[in-house]
Amino acid sequence: MSDLFYLQDSRDYVGNDILFWAKNEKGYTTDLNNAETYTKKEAVAQHNRRESDIPWPKDYVDSKTRPALDMQNAHIGEALKGTGVKLTEPTKKVKSHLRCYHCGIFLSEPDYYSASGCKKCGGSNHP
Repeated sequence: MSDLFYLQDSRDYVGNDILFWAKNEKGYTTDLNNAETYTKKEAVAQHNRRESDIPWPKDYVDSKTRPALDMQNAHIGEALKGTGVKLTEPTKKVKSHLRCYHCGIFLSEPDYYSASGCKKCGGSNHP
């Protein structure tokens, strides 16, 4: 078992990811490749200075990680450059036409879901 630890800044998270102290005192990171490691003595001393800095055993954390792609680092245009792959343009969604169940007139979405019913006939639009 290793005597190395990561230090978590427990004041915040990124999505479901834990923030760890980054290498060379460059802020915080969720990427363990960029996380600083500390001896047990260093990690405990930092926790004793600031209780929100939580020491995690490196072996434990490394056993719980999974590969992930941070969307902030992923750019599909850059990734596909030179591959010949062309993405299909998304089809435009057709706006649904909401009608009163009773008189058949077209209604705006707020009018359709209104508790007061259809403005023309007063009927409820919820079967």
